[in-house]
Amino acid sequence: MIVGARQPSSTTMRAARHEHWGSPLEIADVARPEVGAGEVRIAVQATSVNPIDMHTGRNSGYEQSMRLPCIPGWDVAGVVDAVGYGVTRHAVGDRLYGLAWFPYPAGTYAEYMTVPAYHLVPMPKSASFAEAACLPMAALTAWQMLDAVETRAGQHVLVSGASGGVGHVAVQLAVARGATVTALARPEHHATLHELGAHTCVDYTDPDAVTDIGKVDAALDLVGFDFGASLFDRVMPGGAIALSTAWSIKGYRDAAAERGIRAASCLVEPDPVALAAIAELVDAGAVRVVVGAEFDLSDAADAQRWVEHRRGFGKAAIMVNTPERA
Repeated sequence: MIVGARQPSSTTMRAARHEHWGSPLEIADVARPEVGAGEVRIAVQATSVNPIDMHTGRNSGYEQSMRLPCIPGWDVAGVVDAVGYGVTRHAVGDRLYGLAWFPYPAGTYAEYMTVPAYHLVPMPKSASFAEAACLPMAALTAWQMLDAVETRAGQHVLVSGASGGVGHVAVQLAVARGATVTALARPEHHATLHELGAHTCVDYTDPDAVTDIGKVDAALDLVGFDFGASLFDRVMPGGAIALSTAWSIKGYRDAAAERGIRAASCLVEPDPVALAAIAELVDAGAVRVVVGAEFDLSDAADAQRWVEHRRGFGKAAIMVNTPERA
């Protein structure tokens, strides 16, 4: 049975939290949550950092749905510690992963958390806790963006930000659907992207190389801003483009429509059915999440800085109760 790295009492736990909006993450002893009806309590083994995690601790609009002190995080991989009344799908000891509560507060930067049982599904059997924790938000975002542009076999799909958490998974999921994939990333990441299945890799800082891509059936815009707008010229009329940030959509659809392109914004939604399918793809070897760095819970602030400054390929995992990190 998995045990916690540190068990000061049966009623408290460690968590990384913001005391005030804009304050740094600090480790604190807080009350361990009690499991409710229809919920499971998870002994968190790992979580991962997503860009939205940083916004929850700042004056970025998310504080309207958050309460102080604020424990960030939505990705979780862990072991069922307790089950609430009426829960039959999971049992104590099960290894589960998922996107918890999103977009409402979840608090996965902690040793324990409670979540509706249906939000979680069994982890990929071949994945470590770090790998499983790095999948939910990134993989679901990629999955739903590919759905939005109606990706199918034989299409040519362009993925911007391909070395990031969402991007490198999107490359693999598109390939798994039978698409030809062109990945935009810095040259130092091209070899890894080819290993993950990208057919062509292009340096996004080279305008001529980007132009030479020609026209594609669909594009996933994981960058936004001016660079994202430039992707319109790479999509053929009748094609589609998906934007990963719903709050950047103003004017986006109109600009796409002027070029005869369909545009969609994708703010990720929990989808346990898709997560179960993604777990099958992981176990089949069709999808591999790259854990670019691992941090202890006490170094959660460093993990966020790693993501914010884009210091590597893939995702950053925060290890919590995992024994080998004790």
